[in-house]
Amino acid sequence: MLKEERQKIILDKLKENDIIQVSQMTDLLDVTDMTIRRDLKELEDKNLLVRIHGGASKVEKARPREFSNEEKLLQNKDLKIEIAKKINGIMLPDQNIFLGAGSTIEYVSEFIGEKKLNIFTNSLYLFKKLVFLDNVNIKLIGGEFRRVTGAFVGPLSLDIVSKMRFNQAFIGINGVNKGKAYTYSPEEGILQKMILDNSFDRYLVSDSSKLGYEDLYHFYNIEDARFITDSKITSDQASEIEKYSEIVR
Repeated sequence: MLKEERQKIILDKLKENDIIQVSQMTDLLDVTDMTIRRDLKELEDKNLLVRIHGGASKVEKARPREFSNEEKLLQNKDLKIEIAKKINGIMLPDQNIFLGAGSTIEYVSEFIGEKKLNIFTNSLYLFKKLVFLDNVNIKLIGGEFRRVTGAFVGPLSLDIVSKMRFNQAFIGINGVNKGKAYTYSPEEGILQKMILDNSFDRYLVSDSSKLGYEDLYHFYNIEDARFITDSKITSDQASEIEKYSEIVR
């Protein structure tokens, strides 16, 4: 099938449904997700659609929106669990570890087992899952509560973190493109940058569906951290990340 035919089908589906998913189009057109992503990029460059996380939207339908924690937990769950297991394998006993807010890192709570850990977090949702584990010394950093992500942010959080130093920090991101890591909330991004800057070992965390995408706020350059993702990353995606950062295998 010619590229022009493929892209016409994509636009026709978008007229029918307002939003399409990459996985939906790969099944329909029997091509790789990278082919669909390239098509979406070309069509976006022509202002015929707007790329969103995991797919595309009609231009007039596209609105910046932050997904809730409940929605994020269900998106690419298998990939997030794979990453959570990697994080668990990296975390060191008897060290000061910061685990950021976000659905991928939240899954880490399911794989800690008997490992004795000293964990700091600004995520109420993660705190609720770790507080009853006897082998985890958990400390919650407070501040202004953002219900949509379960994160505490703002001046109080910044004041507390500014005085702290962590051995390891794991921070989830909403997108990464051209060496820049993105999140939706500037308030969360400012705090996340401070946490990473105040950490000896810095890790940015993202499932492969977010690679090549941007969100509202650029908060960190990935060259200043190592990168944790899943086994679905393509060779092209890996090459792009490795221009700037080391991928943890």
